[in-house]
Amino acid sequence: MKIWFICQYYKPEQGAPSARISGLAKSWLAEGHHVDVLTAIPNHPQGVVPDEYQNKPAFMKEVIDGVNVRRHWLYITPNEGFLKKTLSHISFALSTLFANLNNNDKPEVIVASSPSFFCCISAWLLSVRYRVPFIMEVRDIWPGIFVELGVMKRESFVFRLLEGIELFLYKRAKAVVVVTRGFAQDIANRGIAKDKIFVITNGVQDLEYDKALASRNDGTVDKLRNELQINPLTKVVLYIGNHGMSQALGQIVDAARVMMTRSDILFLFVGDGPDKERLKRIARGMPNIQFVPSQPKERVWPFYNMADMVVVPLKDISGFSTFIPSKMFEVMACGKAQIGCVRGEAATILDASKGAVVVPPEDPEKLAKAIATLVDDPDRLEQMGQSGRTFVKQHYLHSKLARNYLAVMKKAIGN
Repeated sequence: MKIWFICQYYKPEQGAPSARISGLAKSWLAEGHHVDVLTAIPNHPQGVVPDEYQNKPAFMKEVIDGVNVRRHWLYITPNEGFLKKTLSHISFALSTLFANLNNNDKPEVIVASSPSFFCCISAWLLSVRYRVPFIMEVRDIWPGIFVELGVMKRESFVFRLLEGIELFLYKRAKAVVVVTRGFAQDIANRGIAKDKIFVITNGVQDLEYDKALASRNDGTVDKLRNELQINPLTKVVLYIGNHGMSQALGQIVDAARVMMTRSDILFLFVGDGPDKERLKRIARGMPNIQFVPSQPKERVWPFYNMADMVVVPLKDISGFSTFIPSKMFEVMACGKAQIGCVRGEAATILDASKGAVVVPPEDPEKLAKAIATLVDDPDRLEQMGQSGRTFVKQHYLHSKLARNYLAVMKKAIGN
């Protein structure tokens, strides 16, 4: 099968879309299928092109882990500001569309992943051009989540326009793949046939699972502690990932403020994002907080392994009860206990894993209490980590998820 997968974000960029698509693509290659990932010049989230791509063409081809990757020009901007991000998404959508209207290597199926869904419009148009099925993958419910985040009003013209595009794409898609059951129910409630909606969650690459623990035993973690000047006896509470409004990281800063008398605990924030400078301002003068810039993928596992526990937070809005942060699965793969400041589906999965404690989002007092309880019970931390690692292997490896995805594609093609 010849698969085109369109998504603005891909390796070497980090984050949920890159991890998901690269893992699935490698599994499809292993099954004997041909995969082309149509993506952008890497620049997310800082809006800075990596050195190795600085002098390369705006349109280029490369091979990463055996996967054919086609890069496309786009308007480059940091991951902040609604208007600039929207312009970036639109520019990528147009670039992808016009660069692939006359490709001799015709696909058999085209998949596009939101957000943003502007590239899904291009995917649908290309599917019409090549007369092949179009599958829309939904990783965030656009534009509905913007209303809950306060970015736009439901009665506004822009919202109604975007919602109209969203429903148009759902109806034109041969199949709609979502990452949570809540998303599936939301889409079905708006009139989309249930038999064309399929749930394929995020997970962990098989190879990443196998090597997740390696840095514990090769001295890498000790070197990292020395590099960051963290005392070997200090307990590390880690947040790693995007620093944005969706994560409401102020709740972790507030929990750290509650725990300032615990000199044996350090709260480590790793990553970048639009909310980082504000967080640094409100944490100024707090000796138990340290900020570290975004790290390349190969450095993420040592940070997990250095931590005593990992916090996975979301903002306290009802829409996020249908979200499942993908880093939950990475933490499980690393055999680390986690505290989920989440509700709904994510909380259900964490409870089932027996590898996490769940507290209400944006409740710093309860978060601080959970952290203190776990820090003072190292045996429980170890047991939770082992339970989570076993759980993710049983249910959330990419090889299993990729086979489910292939079944959806084959059904869309009619095979």
